[in-house]
Amino acid sequence: MKKQFFISGLGADEKAFQELGDFGTTKIMIEWMANLPDESLYDYAKMMIDKYGIEQEDIVVGLSFGGLVAQQIAEIIKPDFIILISSFRTKDDLKIHFSSGLKMKLHKLMPEMKSELIGSMVATYLNSGSKISVPVLKEMVMSTDMKLMKWSLEKIYEQDVILAPDILKYSIIGDKDKVVKPWIIETTFIVEDGSHFMVFDKAKEVTKIISSIIG
Repeated sequence: MKKQFFISGLGADEKAFQELGDFGTTKIMIEWMANLPDESLYDYAKMMIDKYGIEQEDIVVGLSFGGLVAQQIAEIIKPDFIILISSFRTKDDLKIHFSSGLKMKLHKLMPEMKSELIGSMVATYLNSGSKISVPVLKEMVMSTDMKLMKWSLEKIYEQDVILAPDILKYSIIGDKDKVVKPWIIETTFIVEDGSHFMVFDKAKEVTKIISSIIG
């Protein structure tokens, strides 16, 4: 059976994908690993490939920042295609307030201690008003490695060129996403009323799209 690897986004883990249906594949949820202080995105992606044994014929699905990692993986292993959910190619695909915050290096000021209030605010901001997903998001945010979070935001800020330009990218984006702009290519799918966390809130719609891609 074909292997399908899922890479979650910043402040998220495998619970982000728990509402997705079956795709007739072996699902493997990739866990975030601690990064080295000055580690490149390439080296981090290579470490992920080696640890999980990701191969060219496998399907890689990336959520948000996980989508950027998926693109770096694709540049290394050259798969036929990758699937990006609520993700981006470079920082130019981000909404202006998010890209401006990166430009001003606000992520450098982020405290490494966690806050219940901040966790709740982030959870409410990222979802589409679904009360079901708020506690799930909050739990994920509160368990996040903040050093990895700050490193990840720096990698996003540094991303000026499109990775794996010759690899087919299927992009699934919600029209109510507050982080990512709906960048449109021939293989873009727009989910109506989809938030940045639509992989959970709109799991049935996202499942249907992914099934059509790999089917």
